[in-house]
Amino acid sequence: MITAIIGMIYAILFLLIGSVIVAVLPALFCKKKMTFAGRVGMETILWVLCSMGVLLLNLEYFLLNSFAYAALLISGMKIVALPILVRLKQTNRRKYIVLKRIVRKF
Repeated sequence: MITAIIGMIYAILFLLIGSVIVAVLPALFCKKKMTFAGRVGMETILWVLCSMGVLLLNLEYFLLNSFAYAALLISGMKIVALPILVRLKQTNRRKYIVLKRIVRKF
C-alpha cells in the first residue's frame, strides 16, 4: 500500500518536472520565435529524454513506469504527425489547421 502511494507521488513529480523541462528549456535555448513544427519536435525530444531517463532507472513503481510509457507513446504519435504537418502546411492549409489543433491537444 505504501509502495503504491510512493509510486503515485513519483508519477505526479515526473509529470510536473517533465512539464517544466519541456516548457522552460526551449524558451532558454531558442531566443527567436520557433515555428509550430520546431516547437513540437523539441517538445517530443525532451519528453523522450525524460521518459527514457525514468525507464533506465528501472524502478519498482508501476504507476511511474506507466506514465513514462504513456509519454513515450504520445511522443511517438507526435513524431509520426510531424512530417505530415510539414507536408500539409505546404500543400493543404485547411487540413493543416485541423491536424495542428489535434496535435496541440496532446
